[in-house]
Amino acid sequence: MRRLARTLLLVSLGLLAWTPAQAQVAGPPGPFVLDVRGGFSSVGRSEELAAPRGLQVAELPKRVLGLDVGAHVYPVRGKVTLGIGASLLMMGGTQSPADPVDGATATGNRGEFRVRGIVPQVSLNFGSHRGWSYLGGGLGLSQLKAGNPDTDLSYSPQLLTINVGGGARWFVSEHVAFTFDGRYYRLGSSEPSADYVGNPATSLFVLSVGLGFK
Repeated sequence: MRRLARTLLLVSLGLLAWTPAQAQVAGPPGPFVLDVRGGFSSVGRSEELAAPRGLQVAELPKRVLGLDVGAHVYPVRGKVTLGIGASLLMMGGTQSPADPVDGATATGNRGEFRVRGIVPQVSLNFGSHRGWSYLGGGLGLSQLKAGNPDTDLSYSPQLLTINVGGGARWFVSEHVAFTFDGRYYRLGSSEPSADYVGNPATSLFVLSVGLGFK
């Protein structure tokens, strides 16, 4: 976590240094933005997640794809602008066993991993309305689903989810920006119940790229 925070801070400071000189007289970030991004994520696989579902750790997907859609407003604007918003995160993927060699019978199971949730974020933003970088985080709720997709999988109960990360937006026109975000998510654990097999605390690191609109 400390290494991730240092990396995101250095990236954001570097992006701030690239801001054109004329941005010094431009207005601050905001007043609002809508982001639509495609995402790529690593998955924190573990024996505690795989075994109760009848899988080996290697049978769960190591990486998944998805969508990150968010909206943010900026109520306090200045040299450092405060942002408040939330994102809808939907990530998922399936991993199939390797093809058998020389006509041998295929072994192993298909594994699926999916996450969905709404994750609030509070951010500190640096730059101007023409482009800015940011650091932030928040606490929200999400659900995960993991196991063999050939069985009847169910989503977990709502899991307390921490997120922390940063990114940037560059406006190529008055209302459209290129945007990227790198974010660490930590999903809380859930005890087994009659309707759900349970899960350990699980982590994701999502990199997403797309467009922003204001």
